[in-house]
Amino acid sequence: MLLDDEATRENIIQALKDLANDELIEHDDPIIFYFAGHGSEAPAPEDWHWGHTNIQMIIPWDCRPSVDPNSAVHGIPDRTLGHLLTEMANGNNGNTTVIFDCCHSGSGTRSDEGDSQTRGGDYMGKLPADLDKNILSESSNGNRGVSVPHNFRHHGLRSHILLAACAPHEVAREEKEAGHFTRVLLKALSGVSTTEITYEDLLQRMDKLVNQTPQCEGPLRSRYLFDKKVPNTKAIHQVVLNRKADEATIGAGAIHGVELGTMFGLWKSQADVQGSPDAKVEVTATSVVRADKSTVTFRPGPDIVEPMVAQILGVPNPKLCIYVAPEVKKLECYKIAFSNLNGRGLPPVTVVDTKHLATIGLYIPDSDACFIGFEMLDPIAKEVIQKQRIRHVIPPDAANLQDALSHIAAYYHHKDRVNLRPQAVGEVNEVEPFSSKFTVDVFVLEWVSRSRQWVPKGHNRNVQGTGVKVTVCEQTKDDYYGFTVNNHTDTDVFVYLFYFDSSDFSITEIHKPMAVAQSDHIAPLEKGSFLTIGHGKSAVGPQVLEISDPEADFEMGYLRCFVSATYVDLSSMVQGVIPTSAARGMRDAPKASTPLWDCITVPIIMERSPLKPPEHMVGIIGSKGNGKHTFLAEFFKSLVGNQSPKPSFKNAYVKEYSIDIPERSPFAVVDLPSFEDSEDINGRIAVVQATLSYLTKEYQHGRRFRSFIWCYNISTPMSEVDRANLKLVMDLCGDGKFKNVVVVTTHWNRGVAVGLSKPASRGSIAGVLSPVEQYERNEQQLLEVTKLQKWLREGRVRFERFGAGAE
Repeated sequence: MLLDDEATRENIIQALKDLANDELIEHDDPIIFYFAGHGSEAPAPEDWHWGHTNIQMIIPWDCRPSVDPNSAVHGIPDRTLGHLLTEMANGNNGNTTVIFDCCHSGSGTRSDEGDSQTRGGDYMGKLPADLDKNILSESSNGNRGVSVPHNFRHHGLRSHILLAACAPHEVAREEKEAGHFTRVLLKALSGVSTTEITYEDLLQRMDKLVNQTPQCEGPLRSRYLFDKKVPNTKAIHQVVLNRKADEATIGAGAIHGVELGTMFGLWKSQADVQGSPDAKVEVTATSVVRADKSTVTFRPGPDIVEPMVAQILGVPNPKLCIYVAPEVKKLECYKIAFSNLNGRGLPPVTVVDTKHLATIGLYIPDSDACFIGFEMLDPIAKEVIQKQRIRHVIPPDAANLQDALSHIAAYYHHKDRVNLRPQAVGEVNEVEPFSSKFTVDVFVLEWVSRSRQWVPKGHNRNVQGTGVKVTVCEQTKDDYYGFTVNNHTDTDVFVYLFYFDSSDFSITEIHKPMAVAQSDHIAPLEKGSFLTIGHGKSAVGPQVLEISDPEADFEMGYLRCFVSATYVDLSSMVQGVIPTSAARGMRDAPKASTPLWDCITVPIIMERSPLKPPEHMVGIIGSKGNGKHTFLAEFFKSLVGNQSPKPSFKNAYVKEYSIDIPERSPFAVVDLPSFEDSEDINGRIAVVQATLSYLTKEYQHGRRFRSFIWCYNISTPMSEVDRANLKLVMDLCGDGKFKNVVVVTTHWNRGVAVGLSKPASRGSIAGVLSPVEQYERNEQQLLEVTKLQKWLREGRVRFERFGAGAE
């Protein structure tokens, strides 16, 4: 308990460290960190790679940011809090609840509500780039850090739940030294059992505040209060009855997958949902399924009473075609499941007679073991999808068979469904579907130790929206992925990202909008902006793309990104692996209209194989001091950005770098050994042997050099070693390939640094020449080498200057 002048920056940080190391705290013990005070924000130092211009912070009692930098006391930024809370989670496995009754953004304005004032203020100082460097360097989780970013306030990490007093654009208010948020929070907690209420339920119990929207952030917000248990999460939809109009409305519509043939179950209360429904409603041609609103309206019968709740029982009329092998049709379970003898209705599939008409096949994988297996038979993507191995089998009984087929049918229903009546956007003469105005970028991420952040590395892997292909091998096993959803419309939207796994027919939720108290939700992806997932201000951590079956060499899945102009609950889409389906849940689905919604699909193909190096190879040779490494660094920077690529192959003599540029064929840059000493015969022999050994192996794999680069130090006359290295390049190329040689003359910057007017060396023959003029003479002497003269005369070699002042 730190009150007033006890709540200093040092004391708050030390208290969190002590919690992380407290031996009295046992595994999974609940921890609550509650802060009531002021919050603010300030520009984030560029080196922090924060993913946003500003970073938010809590303000300790002794905060003095605007004084002398040597004595300034700064707020505690989200980055520091995230690290401290992660260290705490490493100790107790993350059952931590964080409650902030303070402003998210800097706002010193007072409200118009009498004595009410805001809990925030403008931050007057500048955050130093090395702030809390000593804290961030302390980690119990190894050098690479945790598998999620430390942007805690915006996602609560994977081990924490954050209850916040207001939305980022709002202010938290207090009155008579008491926060409005704390008041409604305590009232909502009064008299409830923490074993029966989730964090999201808690928000719905809170009294509504004026101009202040409490929020719950973090991927695990559906678990019970102060516990790690998670209840069932299948959506429950409210039923509104209007007897005067003789109609009833269910709060689920097209974005939930409702269409003709969808079957709803209706119950009198949520407590009854686990039992048989009191009534069933099928969406027919007389029903009204709204694409502009997430509702379905129907004419109620006498068994429909108010209040009632509804849940989707089944997908529409059978669309999934399956082929059933003759040996499976002989099984008693098949006869029962497809004859309606078990009272459950027929499976939601259509059985076809030939494989080429089917998407899924049923067969018995082993004649000695009585199990039913599944295989991919998709006729459209036959060559690709039939590589997919479905690793799950089921026992041969009717209940398991029917559950598995319903599960697979639901998978394909959600994977393939689209908005059948999408609203077009754009100018009158350039009308396009709503989904065409969104793109999903996929990046490999890298961990920046200095700033302890995940940031994108390299180019967007989803080039032109065609999908992502991942080679699973030793070189890519530690890759983490993040996503960026780009909004090119004039509408703010909510984003929902799911992963569909074709190997087990599971649907996993990657990202969903934050939960808020009883109020209008705020769309997080603003018009003309972007939303990061897995990096930056993400609500989740980086994702791993890997083949989950160790015996499989291929796996295909799909990212599906749903965008909606209003908040909806899509939790009913989530399902586990076959034959286990998620049970019916006990959570309300918000009643919301959806004037706009659509979906973007990104295919993900993973194939296990040794990394196949690019066939196109570019060799580079340059003896020590010839500027080769400086040239390579700048060369890589121009191709792939500031982060130099790691060698895909290296030994004591050779280093190979694979370069992959969008819309171009990949190629490899091969740093070959060179002669260093004209007197070292053994060294020369070792260079030749290493080069021949490498080239022989690559030649056997069909790889060839397409071009060579020779780096030459223009600031010194040609030496015996230079001539030997030049001859090595000539011998490696052969007479017919001189046109693919580039001579890069380096160190032109030395001449510029000395100055154009200064003589090259006192008393020398060239003393009247400036350094740059002397370098030009050296260049001319180089061109007079017999072989080079032939290359130049035939126009087969290129000369390039490298360095400051070079042409």
